[in-house]
Amino acid sequence: MRIDNGSAVQLDRATRWRTITFLSLIFNSAIACEPSAPAKTAVDQAADMERTRCGPDLDEKALGPVLDGKSVQDVQPLYTSVETAKNGSEAELRGVTIRFEALPGVTAEWLDRALECHSARRVLGRIPASSFPNDPFWLPGNVVDIDARSDRDGFLVAVRGATPDVARQIVARANAFSAAHPPAAPVAASSAGTAGPR
Repeated sequence: MRIDNGSAVQLDRATRWRTITFLSLIFNSAIACEPSAPAKTAVDQAADMERTRCGPDLDEKALGPVLDGKSVQDVQPLYTSVETAKNGSEAELRGVTIRFEALPGVTAEWLDRALECHSARRVLGRIPASSFPNDPFWLPGNVVDIDARSDRDGFLVAVRGATPDVARQIVARANAFSAAHPPAAPVAASSAGTAGPR
């Protein structure tokens, strides 16, 4: 009868699907067990960054107002929320945010690329270590993540490390950088014509 033949065909399809599923599982397991590529060193990462982000339009001289600290307005620690088994969520130090005043002709996109390129070149030793003491945009032997964006009348640059230890080093460098170049003191309001305490 045709019903028997029809169910035999159905069984063949089911067997085929089980075989395909089984082979897919074996293939995926083999891929998962393959050794992964070795982690890239900071120098390898910096070389990749220099190759992909740096260009002839990125001159260190153009970063002068940023790197000499004269345009720094504020430095703040940067925290992210991380999930923990004990407390649910807690803040973890990741780096700093540095607020800069607006710079003529500079966009956030250009500043982001220029600082990433600067950082890569510092890691690669293409910029002398004595240049710009306490430069917060790089750490010897580490690659930092830099993200610049427009913020009100200037720029906000986030500098992040991969670990809390690296983040603490970034904070220390940024604080020293900021302390060496304090922002101009605000002008006090005039007290002429007002009566003070007698």
